[in-house]
Amino acid sequence: MSVRARLRLTELALVILLLGLTPYPRPFTEAMLRAEAHRAAAEYGAALDAYQQAALLNMDAPQPWLRMGEVFLAQHRFTKAAIAFREADRLGDHGAALLGLGESYAGRSDWAAAMGIWLRGLEFAPNQASLLLALGRGSIAQGSWEEAVSYLTRALERHPTPEEASAIHSLLGRLLIADDPDRAADHLRLADDTDLLAVLDAAQAEPDPSRRALLLGIAFLQRNELPLARSHLERAVQLDPTHAEARAYLAHALDQMGHTGTAGQLLQSALRIEPDSVLVYYFLGIHYRRVGNLAAAQAALWEALQRDPENAALRIEMGETFVQQGEYLRAEEWYQAAVEVAPQEIEFRLLLAHFYLDHLYRVEAGGLPAAQEAVALAPEDARAHDLLGWAYHLTGQYSQAVASLTHALKLDPHLVSAHYHLGSLYASTGQHALARRHLQRASDLDTTGYYRQRAELLARTLR
Repeated sequence: MSVRARLRLTELALVILLLGLTPYPRPFTEAMLRAEAHRAAAEYGAALDAYQQAALLNMDAPQPWLRMGEVFLAQHRFTKAAIAFREADRLGDHGAALLGLGESYAGRSDWAAAMGIWLRGLEFAPNQASLLLALGRGSIAQGSWEEAVSYLTRALERHPTPEEASAIHSLLGRLLIADDPDRAADHLRLADDTDLLAVLDAAQAEPDPSRRALLLGIAFLQRNELPLARSHLERAVQLDPTHAEARAYLAHALDQMGHTGTAGQLLQSALRIEPDSVLVYYFLGIHYRRVGNLAAAQAALWEALQRDPENAALRIEMGETFVQQGEYLRAEEWYQAAVEVAPQEIEFRLLLAHFYLDHLYRVEAGGLPAAQEAVALAPEDARAHDLLGWAYHLTGQYSQAVASLTHALKLDPHLVSAHYHLGSLYASTGQHALARRHLQRASDLDTTGYYRQRAELLARTLR
C-alpha cells in the first residue's frame, strides 16, 4: 500500500473517531491512529510500539497484529512477521493474515510452505485477487508456468486493485514473453513495463531462436528473476548445445540458486567448447569463490585477465579473493588497479573506499583519499558522502564527518548506512539524543539486518 493510501485510511479512521461511530474504545483507536501515522512516516519502531499498545488494550482485535506483521514484512523481519500474522489469524482475520503469513515464508524462499498457506487463505477468501496473485508468484518461483498463468488469469477476474492489476499484467507478460510475444506485449503495456517491452523488442529482432532465448535469459538474470532466467537459458542451451555463452550464463543462474555442482559442470563443459572465453573464466572464478576454492578462483580470474587485462570487474573479483584470504596488501593492489582502468566509474571508486573502511585498513592513507575522490567524481551521490563522513569519523575529524554525513542524508534521507554512521558519531561524542534518533532510523529502514543489529546494540549502551 502506498504512503498516500495509508494516509487516506488514517484520515478516514480519524473522521470515524470524531463522529463517534467506531465500535472500538477510544484508547484503542487512538493507539491505532498513532501507529498508522508512524507507519506512514516509516517510523517503524514507534509504529510497532503503538500497535503493541493497541493489542494490549483490545486483546481480541486482530488488526494490531496484522499491521505489526505488515511492518515486519517491510523490514524483512520474516520470523517476527510470521508470529504476528499467526496471531491475527488466530483472532479471526484469516484472509489478510494468511496472505501475510505466506509472504513471511516466501521471504525466506520457503515457497512450498507459502503456497500451502495461501491455498488455505483461498478457502476463506476465494475471490481475493491478492491471494491469487501471490499463488501466481509462488508458482513462478517453483517453475510451474501453466499453473502460474491460471492463478494470474483468475486474479484478473476478481477485480484487483490498480496496483495488483499492474503486477498481474507484468507477471503474465513475463510468462508469455517467449511463446506468445504479442499477448506478452499487451500485458506489459497494461503494466506500463516499458523496460521489459524494450527487452521483448530486442529479442524479437533476433532471428536465431537460441540467441533469442539467451537474450531473454540474460535480461531476467540481470533483474534477479532467477527461475525465469533459468528457464530461458535452459532453452537456449537445448536449442544450441554448442553455445558456450549460454552454458556460462545458465551456470551463473544455477550458482545463485544454490545448484553449485551442476553449475560447475556446465562451466567446465563451456570451457571445453570455448577455451578462450573471458566470460566463462569470469563466471568460473565467481563459482570457485562461491564454493570457497580461492586458489582455483584466482587461477580462473587470472586466465580471464590474460585475455582482457583492462577489465575492471575482473580486477575487483580478484581483489575479493585476496580479501577472503586476509591478504589486504594484495587486495588493495587489485582494487586500485580496477580504479586505474575505469577512473570515471563511481561504483569502482566506492568499492575501493569500502575496502579500506570496512576492513579498517589504511583508513587515513587509503580510505580517506578514496572517499574524497569518490565525492569529487560524483558530488550528488549520497553513498560517496556517507563514506567520506565515515572516513572522517574514523580519522577523528568530527566536524567534517558531521557535515559529510548530514549532506549524505540531505541527498538521500533513507540511506541506512548514513543514519547508522551519524548515530555512531553522535554516540561517540556524547550526544545521546541525536545518536538514538539516527540509530532508530537505521533500525527502522534497514531490510538486511546488518545495520539494524548494530544500531540496536549501540542504542542499548546509551540507556
